[in-house]
Order: sequence, then structure tokens, then C-alpha cells
Amino acid sequence: MKITPIIGLEVHVELKTQSKMFCGCSADHFHVEANTHTCPVCLGLPGALPVPNKTACEWCVKLGLALGCSINEQSFFERKNYFYPDLAKGYQITQLQKPFAINGKLTIDDHEIRINRAHMEEDTGKSVHVDGSTLLDFNRSGVPLVEIVSEPDIQSAKEAKKYLNKLQQIIRYIGISDADIEKGSMRCEPTVNVCIDDQFYTPLVEIKNVASLTGVMNAIDFEINRQVKQFEEDRQQKNSSNKTTRGWDADKNQTFLQREKEGSADYRYFPEPDIPPIIFSKEKIEEIQKNLPKLPGVKISEYKMLGLSDYDANLLAEDKDFSEIFDKIISLDNSNEFAKFSANLLLGPLKIIEIEIEKINPEYFKKLFDKKSELSSTVIKQLILDSYQSGLDPLEIAQKQNLFQISDTGALEKLAKEVIETNPKAVEDYHKNPLAIGFLVGRLMKVSRGSANPQSGKEILEKLLK
Repeated sequence: MKITPIIGLEVHVELKTQSKMFCGCSADHFHVEANTHTCPVCLGLPGALPVPNKTACEWCVKLGLALGCSINEQSFFERKNYFYPDLAKGYQITQLQKPFAINGKLTIDDHEIRINRAHMEEDTGKSVHVDGSTLLDFNRSGVPLVEIVSEPDIQSAKEAKKYLNKLQQIIRYIGISDADIEKGSMRCEPTVNVCIDDQFYTPLVEIKNVASLTGVMNAIDFEINRQVKQFEEDRQQKNSSNKTTRGWDADKNQTFLQREKEGSADYRYFPEPDIPPIIFSKEKIEEIQKNLPKLPGVKISEYKMLGLSDYDANLLAEDKDFSEIFDKIISLDNSNEFAKFSANLLLGPLKIIEIEIEKINPEYFKKLFDKKSELSSTVIKQLILDSYQSGLDPLEIAQKQNLFQISDTGALEKLAKEVIETNPKAVEDYHKNPLAIGFLVGRLMKVSRGSANPQSGKEILEKLLK
């Protein structure tokens, strides 16, 4: 039986604007006392009128451009009508017919995933279940929300995770959201069904309440297996009227039926009468386009042109702040050799600590690079870490601690003789197998506290042993 998963993703991203989408209340709702950031507009009180957040609309266009979308110069908001306790008005202000951005794409491992749209809407309130009761917190109600809808081009749970990682990375690069799945500022609802033997389709399922990237993968994999098993039992073909919504239970690692899936007609969409059409001129769209930062794909290409491996280039571009640190360093010297040297330090000793771009001094990297023949690689790694933490010149630290490599033949010969005299067993091993010289070189480095030039030391040891 040939099984082809058909997966689409609906991703909701909260924008980190100061105020909400249609009122002046603070959009900050994470760990804030319940119902303290509310007003008549976001509580849906009669007579309250919405005023669109200009920044949020521009950021939605900005994201659309970063995803390669076409931008609708004229757009408008609509009312999506449904009744749920955390939706105070009884409708959500959103976009259906004319979203801000349409027809984009993301490429994952040479596979193109089409993006149907990126549209602007408002978030709902939050239901809190306590001791059998449901409490409502409207601090989140009205927070600007962008929904990014992919076409069902995703072929596996693993690819879905890669898509979400790349989308999250782009969102963070352009600075419109933290896109933190664990905090709820980025939420994902997979849609899943399966094509069997190129002719049978299982009913479409939308999965809700997925709170992590691992959860997305597990939910998709579970649902694929469940649908295949169900098909084998009843041989049910795809039926457009049989769409369902299922919740994800992370504890049981399984989905469960919530309700039959509504279609767009069930929401009775109609244009929002209190908000006029939103118009973006060609000039404004071009201005937003020009102000986009270099995106991860561009950065990776540039780093690879500097001779870095694909792995290192991807690591450096993974985080926008981290890539800016690397860019700041190589602004002093854009040679391939210096780029590789600096990348090794950033991805080595400095990667394990949280570094700030303001505290990075490119001159210190350049000084170490220029003196790399006089310092061991181990010492260089420690010096860059010490200089970052103390703010001191790494060469001054090296001078004070006598860390410069000893290349003086007389001094090295004296240390080598000491090593030979105190390690007779290793000398005996060397005469049986010349590769055992490595141990003696290691002892030489230890007695010199890492300051001996290892190549010169090896040559002197071999000379004395012969």
C-alpha cells in the first residue's frame, strides 16, 4: 500500500507591537495579572469602535515580502462570526477575500513549499480551566496576530518541523515577533490527510492545541498512522463534508475528536463595516522591501563564499544577533582565512555563553589572528573567552601569563631533555613505534604550560631520541 501524507500548516504569530490590533491597550499579556490590559474595544462592549494598528499592518506586509509573497495594494478586514466564551464580540476581525500577502514560498532541502497567504487578524482571549470551572482572561484579546497558511505541500512530520524552524528564523530576523512556541507567541495547527495508492484520500483533519515543535511532529505522525489504520478498517474515501477538528493530548501522545470542521460559509464572513479599506501604495511596499534585513539564506550564501562549510555557515546564520556579531568581526578583514579563524572561535569557546554584540571587540580577534603562529590553538580559545569576559586585550593577558609559545631552540631542548628523562617507558615505546612521539609531545606541552611550539618541540624530541 502506497501512503503519501498531505500536510499543511496554519501558523499564528503574535506581533510584538506595543499596543493591540484595534485599540490602545498594551499588547503585553504574558504572565500579566488577568484582565488588566483591557478596554471597551477589546472587551467587545456595545458602541466601541476599532482603529487598526498601522505598525501591525506594515509588519504583516513585511513578513509577506520576506516570504516572497505578492502584496495586495488594496485590502480590507472582515468579520468571522462564531461563538466561544473567549471571543467577547461574538466575531473575530480578520481577512479572507483580500489578505495583505499571497502566493509566497519557503524552500526546505530543495523542496518548495507554497504559502497561500499571510493575513492580519486579532487574537482571542484565553480560557483558564481551574477546578472544573473556566475563567476568562482578556489580556490577549485583540493582540495583533498574523496567520501564515501553507499549501498542503509538506510531506512528513520532519519536514513540517524544518518548515516551522525556518519560518520562526525569518520572523525573528525581521524583528516582528519572538515567535516563541512555548510562550504561545507562535502557534501551529497542522492539517493532515493521506493519499493511498494514488487514488484514495482519507478525510481531512485539523489538529489543535499543539504547544511545541516536538508536539507538531508527534501529532502529525500519530494522525497519519491513525488515518491509515482507519482506512484499512472501512476503506472510506475523501469526503469534503467530513472534515474534523481533533485536539492533541501531549500526555497520552494522541489526538482526540473535538468537532466536525466548519467551512468558510459557516462563519458567515462579511466586510467589517467600521474599518475602511487598507491601501498600500507601490512606493510604500518598495520602502518596506528596502528596509528588510539580509535574510538567513542570503547570509548563508555569503558565509559559504568566505570558505566556510555549509554546517558552520548555517550555525552562524541561525540567530540574527549571532550573525551580526560575526559580521562585525569580519568587517576588519574579509579574507577567507580570517573568516574561518573567527568562525571557529565564535562556534567554539564563545558559543557556550550568551554573548552581547556591544561587548565584542573585533580588534581582539584580529590581534589573535595575527599572532596565531606564536600561540597554541588551546591558548587562543581561552584568551578570546577571557578577553570577552574581562574586556582586556588578549595579548596583554597572554604576556602576563607567559602564554606565548616558546620557539627558542635552547629553551625547548632543555624542556625536551626533562621530558625524556622523566618518561622512560614512553621513550621505550617510541623506539618500538615512532607514532608514540605524540605522548611525549603532550608531556612537553604540559611542562611548558602550553607555551611550547608543538611542531618545533616534536622535531627536537625526535632529534634527541635518535
